[in-house]
Amino acid sequence: MQTFKINPDGFKEIRKQILIKTLPILLIAVAAGIIISSLNETHTKDDIYNWLIVIPIVGIAVGFGLVRGINRQKTIFESYTLIFEGNLIKREQFNSPTISIYFNDISDIIKNNNGSFTIKGKNESSIISIPAQIANYSDLENSLSQIMPVTQKTKGSFRQIYSGALAILAVGLMACVYILSNKLIVGAAGIILIALLLWSFITIRKNKNIDAKTKTSSWLVFIVIITVVVIMFQKITN
Repeated sequence: MQTFKINPDGFKEIRKQILIKTLPILLIAVAAGIIISSLNETHTKDDIYNWLIVIPIVGIAVGFGLVRGINRQKTIFESYTLIFEGNLIKREQFNSPTISIYFNDISDIIKNNNGSFTIKGKNESSIISIPAQIANYSDLENSLSQIMPVTQKTKGSFRQIYSGALAILAVGLMACVYILSNKLIVGAAGIILIALLLWSFITIRKNKNIDAKTKTSSWLVFIVIITVVVIMFQKITN
């Protein structure tokens, strides 16, 4: 039996990636929320004083949530364990379902351009993602190549390349629904936004490489969807 774990300093690189991806989207979302709120309110001379209180509070809340989220991701990431046992490869991780794939059920082993590996089983849900920060990297690559030839992938997946753009698109669509009054634009933006949110929800629920807490939190998307539907209905029928 072979066991592979994460390098002791492996999360430092992941932390930078999380911040680079998350911070711009958070700032855009907060800015959009403030703009939407200010445009939907009756302005008074006291508004500037209210915002001087609200903005720091929002900043502290966002910062606290970001730190807490990163710490949770650190715990999950560092618990990653990959096990070769007989003719079975198994991935175990804190608060995540165990994924097991028999060697003869593996359809493809891909080495991604960032150094990570993806093992695909016969079923769409049977996918093991192996981070590049795994310890004994060369031994792992050798073990994988003994199962089948490893395919080198030079381009990132659709999700890797466009995930940030899709998040920004969702914020823009939400701004259209909340701010604009044109019925055609509001209706089109709302429908696209709802479809995007549902697609994101289904993707998260099906992905076994996502932890249970994130999957549970994904149900909150229906609060956003209900709000969008109500606003669309009010503006279109007005």
